Amino acid sequence: MWLILPLKDFVKAKQRLSGCLSISERRALFQHMVEDVLAQLSAVDEVDQLLIVSDDPAAHLLAEHFHALCWPESQLGSGLNAVLEATLDRISSLDKPPQHVMIVHGDLPLLSAAELRDLIAVQGGASEQVVIATDRHGGGSNVVLMPLASRIRLRYGEGSLTAHTAEAAARNLSLQVFHAPGLANDIDTREDLLALVSAGTSSRAPQTMRYLSESGIARRLLQMNPRECAAVEPPRVVRS
Repeated sequence: MWLILPLKDFVKAKQRLSGCLSISERRALFQHMVEDVLAQLSAVDEVDQLLIVSDDPAAHLLAEHFHALCWPESQLGSGLNAVLEATLDRISSLDKPPQHVMIVHGDLPLLSAAELRDLIAVQGGASEQVVIATDRHGGGSNVVLMPLASRIRLRYGEGSLTAHTAEAAARNLSLQVFHAPGLANDIDTREDLLALVSAGTSSRAPQTMRYLSESGIARRLLQMNPRECAAVEPPRVVRS
């Protein structure tokens, strides 16, 4: 199994937090979240190869640290869906392609290797089954595990779970929705970040929680009036 982690330019990440965090804070937050995610991904024994897709120099350094491959996003297309489809095409063209691929995103600092192992067990190596870990709202696709040879067309965006379910049905594949707290809690908004800070635990997401504490962001968020952030928050751009 190959595990794919697409990462946008760290400077451009988490723009919906621009009303609460500066550019440098958003970049640092995203990098710490990615470090927490990679630490858990690298502990999943069922994964034969970890692949990061990104143009950001920091992503390349993280790939070296976690013994992952790193393919430049700019060589694969534009837009998340197109980039991932090109990535899957490239993997499929290998002499010995994997039977399954899993796609995970970098804004899931609370995910755990155990949750991913449970998701893999649910899929069970089946050649005609897709398993998707949805977000806490039940509409997104935070983690997608599928057979490479009979993969679905990726349709990240608003209501992606419904779109992916339709894609699976069109290919006569079964699709199972998987629920796990760490896989459901992506960090996109001030409310997401505040919930993470309010949880007050570092047993998961240690790098992220340490950064939020030491930078003063956690204290600032807890003291901030929601209107101070919402008034300047940019329009929503949906990934999942």
